[in-house]
Amino acid sequence: MPWITRLNIAIDTANALDYLHYYGIIHRNLKSSNILLDVNFCAKISNLHLSQKLPDGVPVDAIHVTSDRIGSFGYVDPEQVTKGWLSVKNDVYSFGVLLCELLSSKLATYFAWSEENNLATILRREIESQALVELLDTRLGFQTDPKIKQMMIATAELAYWCLQCPQELRPNMEQVLQILNGIKQGRYEINSIKAFKTFHHAELEEATNHFDTCLGKGGYGIVYYGKLKDGREVAIKCFHQETDKTIKQFMKEIEILSLLHHQNLVLLYGCSSRHSNKHMLVYEYISNGTLSKYLHESPSPKLPWHTRLNIAIETATALVYLHESGIIHRDIKGSNILLDENFTAKVADFGLSRSLPDYVTHVSTIPVGTIAYIDPDYYYSGRVSDKSDVYSFGVVLFQIISSRPPSLMEGTDYVTLAQFSMRKILNKELNELVDPSLCFDSDKSIMDMVTAVAELAFQCVQCPKDLRPSMKQVLETLEGIRKGCWGFNQIT
Repeated sequence: MPWITRLNIAIDTANALDYLHYYGIIHRNLKSSNILLDVNFCAKISNLHLSQKLPDGVPVDAIHVTSDRIGSFGYVDPEQVTKGWLSVKNDVYSFGVLLCELLSSKLATYFAWSEENNLATILRREIESQALVELLDTRLGFQTDPKIKQMMIATAELAYWCLQCPQELRPNMEQVLQILNGIKQGRYEINSIKAFKTFHHAELEEATNHFDTCLGKGGYGIVYYGKLKDGREVAIKCFHQETDKTIKQFMKEIEILSLLHHQNLVLLYGCSSRHSNKHMLVYEYISNGTLSKYLHESPSPKLPWHTRLNIAIETATALVYLHESGIIHRDIKGSNILLDENFTAKVADFGLSRSLPDYVTHVSTIPVGTIAYIDPDYYYSGRVSDKSDVYSFGVVLFQIISSRPPSLMEGTDYVTLAQFSMRKILNKELNELVDPSLCFDSDKSIMDMVTAVAELAFQCVQCPKDLRPSMKQVLETLEGIRKGCWGFNQIT
């Protein structure tokens, strides 16, 4: 049986257990002989005669004490045997054993009768000594196929997590299912997913005081303020409608932010259960709101030049990290750059992001984004690349310089800020573009830096896209401008 078939069997089984647990049912006798395979090798869990349904109103993840010791040798959770602890995490332990069987082609009794007589100990020893391959079935092709090897090692790490004691350290089956699907799609970072939590609707309702404080509204949802029981302040995005489009955005944010971690990316703590009535994402709360608020809303205090330059550098740093990770954001704009209490920039909103494989320069897709920020090359050709983010970032730089919105009235017509700014630069009227509060005309140091950033922004919005610098070049230039030792002509 090839590895991909085995992985699909694990996913099918996890899906069935997640379904049972949602309805408060603990299987209590999960083992390979109770997993049947149809003609297409789809897994079907059988033999539920030992299963137990939790009483109505009892939390699904609660631990119960029972004198009823049930299970099969080699699969049963040690804490159920020694302490009588009954919970859905008993099934998670048994599932961890099943994963070891799928990886090694050895039945649970082989591990149970081993000298170590503790499968978790065996796994930990093999993982820590980097000798995990000794456990894996060599017939599965991992020695000649690096992708299969990565998938199998990630699955072994998941199995180790499922076998942890005490049982509170184990994932729930919804997390297990999410991780297995991620492994199948080529995402192998188990540790980063461990910090990602699935929140019950009641928990989020309590955290937000029944969703009474709205932080903002967007095209796809409403963001509410909340506070978790552990004291963390959060921003909870609640999607408007359960459509294919919103669900796709919901899953895209999870896919990216649960695996990528950077000080200039907003942190995603978790999401609502996929069994919830509404799809919700739980982010860290960023207290100072958006960059757009400080640039365009009159009651907000004007940001000084050095703060603006730091925000530009931090946003560029986040974009370099994304591009090096093979991610195109596709919706960089002032309202997607959040500012914390120290005015540190955090890039947010990854619902429109796309992966860009290493071996291609662009992908073809229907143009999405915010009109005044969209790369014209992308808009007309449908080909998005990392240079599309460079264009959008150039518009943000023009906003940072001018405090103007991304589109504005000129006479009786609307023009984009990019068009307006380029014309001012070409006509040598930069002083008419710059926000008067920046002391452009009276401080030569600021004049030199603003002029260099304006020239950089001009290059970022060039068409065709090949004329634009990369985000790495943009970042290096901005850092040089801040130090006062680098003009733009040094990278062109």
